Amino acid sequence: MSAPKSPWSWRRVAGLLALTVAVHVAAVWALPRLVMARLAATASAAERSGTYLPPMTDHTQRRIVMPSPDLLYATCAFDIGDRPLSIRVDPRGAGHQGYWSIALYASNSDNFYVLNDRQAGDAPVRLVLRSAASAGTAASAGEASVTSPSRRGLLLLRLLVGDPARDLAAAEAARRTLRCEPT
Repeated sequence: MSAPKSPWSWRRVAGLLALTVAVHVAAVWALPRLVMARLAATASAAERSGTYLPPMTDHTQRRIVMPSPDLLYATCAFDIGDRPLSIRVDPRGAGHQGYWSIALYASNSDNFYVLNDRQAGDAPVRLVLRSAASAGTAASAGEASVTSPSRRGLLLLRLLVGDPARDLAAAEAARRTLRCEPT
C-alpha cells in the first residue's frame, strides 16, 4: 500500500510564495501612494490652491485618521518639480505659546521632516523645500534647506489649542502666518 500523495507540491508552494511576495510588495509600495493620491483627488479647490486652513476639528471631520479635537491644523500641498518652495510661519510672533509642529510628507506618505516649538524656540520658521535635483543649492541666511524625496507632497502644521476660550485666537493668528510660496 502506498502513502497518500500530499496536495502540496513544490510548484504549489512556489506559486503561493510568489503570490504572497507580490501582495506584500503591492501593499507596502502601492498602498501609501494610493492613499496620498486619493487624498489629493478628493481635496477641494481651496485645499489644492496652497495653504488651507480647515475649521477646528469636531466629530464630523474624518479626512485624516483620528484628528485631534485640541489641535488646529493647516495644510499646504506642494509640487516642487519646477521651483523650490519657500515655507514661512511665525507661531510665537503671533502670540501662540503652546505646542506646534510642522511635518512634511512625501507622495508615498513618508514623513521626511519635522520641526516643533522646542526645536525652533522663539525664532520664526524659514525653510526652503527643494527637490533632489536642486538639493545642492545653498539656502539664504536664516533659512534651513530641506530636500524632499518626491516632487509632490504635503505640509501639515499643528497648533495646540488646550483651552479654546484662552488659546484659539492666538493659535488662529499663528496659523494665518503660514506661507507656502514658490521661490
